[in-house]
Amino acid sequence: MLDDNFRQFIKEQIALPEKKWDSAFVDYIQKKYQELQKETGHFTAEQELEKGFQRYLDCLDISKDDLMGRRILDLGCGAGDFVKYCLGQGISREAYGLDILIEPEEINPGYRRFFLKGDFEQGIPLKDFDYIFSVAAVDAPYSEEVDRNLRRTVISALVALKHEGEIRIFPVRKAPPASGLAGIDFSRKKWMELLDDLKSKNWINYELRPIDIRAAGNKPDVWLEEVLIINKELVKINF
Repeated sequence: MLDDNFRQFIKEQIALPEKKWDSAFVDYIQKKYQELQKETGHFTAEQELEKGFQRYLDCLDISKDDLMGRRILDLGCGAGDFVKYCLGQGISREAYGLDILIEPEEINPGYRRFFLKGDFEQGIPLKDFDYIFSVAAVDAPYSEEVDRNLRRTVISALVALKHEGEIRIFPVRKAPPASGLAGIDFSRKKWMELLDDLKSKNWINYELRPIDIRAAGNKPDVWLEEVLIINKELVKINF
């Protein structure tokens, strides 16, 4: 993970036009792009689980100790590796995964009851979570043509959260000025409209915390990836 000073540095740089970027930032972009081109190594199933768990910690900017004994929900859990790791390592006895594509009957019987098949945009069937996480599953639409109910997803998560609980969503992206990355700009605008509206109602407080940049494509294109941290302000929230 990057230290706080460097995270602040990349956040400041991404807000500038490309011609004003510091040489250290340009070098870091090249480093990140080269990392993306490297082949992925071969790992055992156990190593893959551990790597996936560490990726969650890094993306969500949270520690293993923070999760100990907590009731956790992973929205868009995929194959459920994060949940399985939390349960298998005794980090949490109440870690759950929700995904529209998951088939619970295909999961190890010891873990099966912790996985739910469903669309989190349509509601969350369980309640009273300390943490609700999403890594690469919850996002704002990238254009007017994309049908995605971000507001319903976030409010459903708030309803399912304990009063002092926390939602962490990764990534929320930010493109440099005049980057041409219209999809990222559109998505960012939708995020900010929603978050500022919910904050104005005194339903939430939120923070966007920089994690790292991503460089991809032929140019390459560069954008900042942040973790969104939402704290619930009201005990009862209605749709």
